[in-house]
Amino acid sequence: MGKAIVIAGVPGTGKSTLARELARVLNTEAIDLSKLALENNLILEYDASRKTYVIDEEAVASKVRSIVENREGYVVIDTHYPEIIDPDIVDKVVVLRLNPFELEKRLLERGWGREKVNENIMAEILGTVSVNALDAFGGNKVYELDVSGKSVGEVLDEVLAVVKGEARFEPGLRINWLEQIPAEALDRFNNYGGDGNGF
Repeated sequence: MGKAIVIAGVPGTGKSTLARELARVLNTEAIDLSKLALENNLILEYDASRKTYVIDEEAVASKVRSIVENREGYVVIDTHYPEIIDPDIVDKVVVLRLNPFELEKRLLERGWGREKVNENIMAEILGTVSVNALDAFGGNKVYELDVSGKSVGEVLDEVLAVVKGEARFEPGLRINWLEQIPAEALDRFNNYGGDGNGF
């Protein structure tokens, strides 16, 4: 049976690019959980107000388990909702954290609407993905990297150090955007509208 390395973070943090590069180096497959859900029709509904699909979490978790169990070595999975993956098939969860102003720029460049941008920025400010990962997998499996201003190569080197057991980027108060964001920016971002597993 294989094991999953999960690359997690809110949209715009660079998960998909990093997951593909990590899979290439490890000579394995990279799975985008959102694409997997769409391609296999593991969708409950489309939330028009949030312009997002709502996935069937149990069906996605079952599909991921089947993929990982039928592989040798690692499978790299990228997602912003790591908590739906069964903990016993996961070796490591690396949560990518990105400065909210850098994240805002990336999401606006994608053409996203202000509400969806703000929702994801507030999730990043609050560390929602890290909190959910810690709740699901515990502190021994979760790592947290600040990717702000770093190239894909620099982040890949840090993740490979984690995979090899050579580095420990512990989650927690080390990355605290609230200390760095002025109150007026928080007001601008604070129209957070939901926390469901949509994309």
